[in-house]
Amino acid sequence: MYKNVVFSGIGTYHPPKQVDNSHFIEHFHKANIEVNGLMNHLGRKTRHFADAENENTVTMAFEAAKKAILNAHISAEDINLIIFATDTPEHICPTNAMLLNDRLNAKNAHMVFDINSNCIGMLTAVDVASRIIQNNPEINKGLVVGSFFGSLVSSKADPVCYSNMADAAAALVLERKEENRRRGFIDSNFKTDPVVKDKFLFPVCGFSKMYDDHIDMEDKKLKMDPFDTSFISREWCDLITGMLDKNNVDKNSVKQYFFSQFSKPDAESTLDMLGLSRDSHTFIGDKYGYTGVTSPFIAYNAALDEKKVDENDNVVFCSVGAGYNICSMLYRL
Repeated sequence: MYKNVVFSGIGTYHPPKQVDNSHFIEHFHKANIEVNGLMNHLGRKTRHFADAENENTVTMAFEAAKKAILNAHISAEDINLIIFATDTPEHICPTNAMLLNDRLNAKNAHMVFDINSNCIGMLTAVDVASRIIQNNPEINKGLVVGSFFGSLVSSKADPVCYSNMADAAAALVLERKEENRRRGFIDSNFKTDPVVKDKFLFPVCGFSKMYDDHIDMEDKKLKMDPFDTSFISREWCDLITGMLDKNNVDKNSVKQYFFSQFSKPDAESTLDMLGLSRDSHTFIGDKYGYTGVTSPFIAYNAALDEKKVDENDNVVFCSVGAGYNICSMLYRL
């Protein structure tokens, strides 16, 4: 018998407000900055922005979590673990996981904590949650949520961040099941190399200077110092290959690959290097913009809706975080 950890429910949330490329073209035109080519290159068309007066990282996570719990056919009281992945927290103290616990009334979830690994945060959280659920007999069901409020934290002076970042939340219910075949979370692979640690910063000034009135507000937000990201595809390729080889899985048997939705060309380049069809990945960054930690799982949810994947299929998730650190994850439906 295998002690599997499976996704028994998934939910996503996108704020109602949609913003298309024309807004950013007009915005940056005033500063004599051309962004249309950048947005077209990365694959942008529309994105969703939250209403900061009424929404935040926790409220978005709550909406996604409700859907995941409903789709898992359980109640919030069945959950024993909550891991909240975000790098745009509503609060540092108390944790966002605790605030979500309260909103859900998940009174039997006593291990609740936040995790921040930037854009690989939700993948990291699934890895951590899966290993906890597999090995702790007191924890049978966990809730992993990711939430990103990119439009709020991005500097409006930064053409990369402001024109591409968007807002969303995703949630997964993870459940332990003892079964005759191996499925669910299979394995993951990580690599960290801080060679571009100064290229993507939030807050740019550092938290130690957040309350310095002499520092411009835009330097307290998220900014990117552009750099060549082409190396990411090679790193992803090596990471995925190593993980699949370790688990005796042929790359051609993977039904879908769910990459970070930041750059469509980087995902396609990775598939080219692997010798795979570009149809073997799902890209939703044109509809939703770049939604940070949530993006591979929003793509996964879209693939489920479009029936691109089915029972027994292998799928791979892969993303990259600022600095950089990368993660791949193998999952079997």
